[in-house]
Order: sequence, then C-alpha cells, then structure tokens
Amino acid sequence: MKNEGKQKIIKVKAGFLGQRMFILPHRILTICKKDPLINSLYFTDIGYFPTAKNHYVQRKKGSEQYVLIYCHKGQGKLLLNKEKHTLSPNTFYIIPPNTPHLYQASKTNPWSIYWVHFTGSQAKFLYAKFLDIYAAEIPGVSFVERRLNLFENLMDVLEDGYRTSNVEYVNLSLWQLLNSFLYQDFFVEVGKRKNEDNITDAIIGYMKSQLDKTLKIEEIAMHFNYSPSHFFSIFKKKTGFTPINYFNDLKIQKACQYLSFTSMSVKEISYTLGFNDPLYFSRIFKKIMGVPPLQYRNIYKH
Repeated sequence: MKNEGKQKIIKVKAGFLGQRMFILPHRILTICKKDPLINSLYFTDIGYFPTAKNHYVQRKKGSEQYVLIYCHKGQGKLLLNKEKHTLSPNTFYIIPPNTPHLYQASKTNPWSIYWVHFTGSQAKFLYAKFLDIYAAEIPGVSFVERRLNLFENLMDVLEDGYRTSNVEYVNLSLWQLLNSFLYQDFFVEVGKRKNEDNITDAIIGYMKSQLDKTLKIEEIAMHFNYSPSHFFSIFKKKTGFTPINYFNDLKIQKACQYLSFTSMSVKEISYTLGFNDPLYFSRIFKKIMGVPPLQYRNIYKH
C-alpha cells in the first residue's frame, strides 16, 4: 500500500496473528518499470490479513494502483463511489486507481483477506475485462486451494529477497493469480467444473462429442432448448465466434491431430469428421490453418 501517506487510515492494535505483507521498495519498483518482461503488469504490494479484527482502511483520494481484495473467510464492507458492498467468503473486488474508497472488517465476524496492488500498461485492460465479466456485482468464486497456494507461493518467494529472478517470477505469476479470478472456470480442477452452470461449456462439450456429424444451428439450439436466434446470440457473446465457425474450428483441430499422428488419408479424415465432400473439407482446412491438409501433414508430421 505505497505512496498514500495520510490518505490511509488503519485502525489495529497489534496487527493480526499470522499476517503477511510485502511492499516492494522504490528501487525494486524502478527495476519493474524498466524490465520489458514484467513492466506491462506488476504489483507494488501483496499481503494476507487473517481474522483482521478492527481492520479499517480509508483512502480519500484513492490508490495509485488497482487493488484486488479477496475475502477468504469472515465478512467486511467496501464503500466505493458512495455505494456500500458486502464481501463475504469467496468474494472479491478490484478497486480502480484514484477512486476514493473505504473498506473495513466486520466487527462481529472479521474477514480474512488476501490482497494485491498492481499496475502497468496492461492493468487497465484487465480491469476492463473485470467490469465486462462482472459488471457492478460483487463476484463470487469457487474455493480453490490452488489460489491460496499461489498467493502464499508469491509471498514465500518475496520473503527470500528481491533478486531479479524472484521479482520476475512473482510478477509473471501475477497473470495467473488475476486469471484465477477473471477466468475461474478454467482454474477449477478438471472434473470439478460445474458445466451445468455454464451453458457455453456444455454447448462446447456437446460439439466435441458430435465431431463426426454435420450439425446445423437449429439442431444444437434444439438440443439445449433454445430458439436458434437466442442460442446464436448467447454463444457469440460468450465466445466471440458463431456456433458453426466454432464447431468447424473444433473439427479442424481434430483433423490436425489425424494428419500429424495417423496415416489416414485426407478423404478418410474428411468423412470421419462429417464432411461428405473432401474438396470442401480441404477448402475449410486451408481457410482456417492457412495451408492445405497434405502440406500441413508434410510440415507437422510426427
């Protein structure tokens, strides 16, 4: 929590048992700004406050960095832009720079929080993605032990000092840490994802099981009880691709594997992937991969 002087007020008597906090020295921040490997996204402060009774922070002019607060246990409140929000277990928020705010632990059930201040040229784009995904809500995330381990690992490395390798490692890992909040569905261990709560994952899973078929939008929409127009709209919004283009990408991805790892002919691959016309398959393949199937095989045969 650097460079905030009198803007910050913290009311605690003797800290919090088990607390950890690392504030990068000015000379290290200067190195971060100049290091092309990490200067697009790096943190200035990181820490963990367990059962943080009487924890209270007010910044009347805001912070110079983005501030991510992850409530691991307990409860607290955040006052931002005159709006009051409650943070409960496994919720988080990202506070933008130069925005007056106040946050504090609950008096009856004080929170345990992990937090990180970050900046860099890419930080504003990560924040924009946060707003795009979660809008004005206080987001909830699945509890994943790996996320806590990642926080702890970064602090363990910093505890060993500020060698260049230490600083680069923790800042490159910052991408994964932030991704665990923005793209939590991919961070949850395979086998534990709740696809029933994520219709897009379910649709893609269905597509992958039907690669030997020729599917129409109407057929996929009907399978998920959507009208074709609504299905098209939600899929395009979530993925950035039309359903059929995405389906063809999955088919060509599989075709690449066949070309690289089997001796199947282009004709056989075409039929296996639901293309009744091998010439049409070859045109689609070239459009997506940039080269015809046989040329791809010559380049990437294993």
